[in-house]
Amino acid sequence: MFKLTITFLLFYVAILMSYQTFAAQNDPTRPFGHRASGAVTPTGKKMVLESIIHGDGIHTVVISGKVLKTFDYIGEYQLTAVNDQSVILRSKTKRLKLTIFKNNIVKTSVVK
Repeated sequence: MFKLTITFLLFYVAILMSYQTFAAQNDPTRPFGHRASGAVTPTGKKMVLESIIHGDGIHTVVISGKVLKTFDYIGEYQLTAVNDQSVILRSKTKRLKLTIFKNNIVKTSVVK
């Protein structure tokens, strides 16, 4: 009985450790079933909007791991607008709109 308990405990610890490793690689604030939306540039580079942070007159975004403020550049694209759920990037010839959590926003109401 003791050996069975120890074996089960070790198995449980191994599963827990593997789950923590998997969870650390994912965004814990991401809605269930979300797949990152992004845009592919003409050079083939994919840009993914990861985060939008609104401050006192300063809007900061994270696109493909790079922190940008309004009018900063990522490659040939300039960040021109930051909205609640999306950003606009412009180059000389193209306009890109990146959205965060596209089509997976769930609005709920709290009943008192």
